[in-house]
Amino acid sequence: MGGVGKLVSTVIILAISLMLAIAVSHLVMSFSKHYTRVEVIASSAHHGDPSIVVVIRNLGSNTLSITDLHLNKVPVASLIGDSVQSVNPDITKSPIQVKPGERREIRIDLNPSKWSGGEIIEISIWTSSGNKYYAMVSLS
Repeated sequence: MGGVGKLVSTVIILAISLMLAIAVSHLVMSFSKHYTRVEVIASSAHHGDPSIVVVIRNLGSNTLSITDLHLNKVPVASLIGDSVQSVNPDITKSPIQVKPGERREIRIDLNPSKWSGGEIIEISIWTSSGNKYYAMVSLS
């Protein structure tokens, strides 16, 4: 009976060790999300031609790489030439890098014949780490 007791206690210790290892790895993996903090502000300007200015401020400690931009759940690359005239800087050519503490602006010039005043646009910013950040803007 003594041998079975040692075996059971060894199995219990291994199970507890495995659970602790899983908990610690989950905690370490979640740190990357805590230190990647981003503030996104979108505003609309209407001076003859509608445009949107998206301000991204990296409040985290890692460089942020913006790989895609969507307007109303549609990639902006597929809208250029139709409802979007241009994006500056051009996110379709290369990702936009935002270093820690840095503030970047993305200007989206809209085709005035495709958008109307008062229309609400959902903007989603996609990063290389798979995170998505959202902002809403009402065209004026």
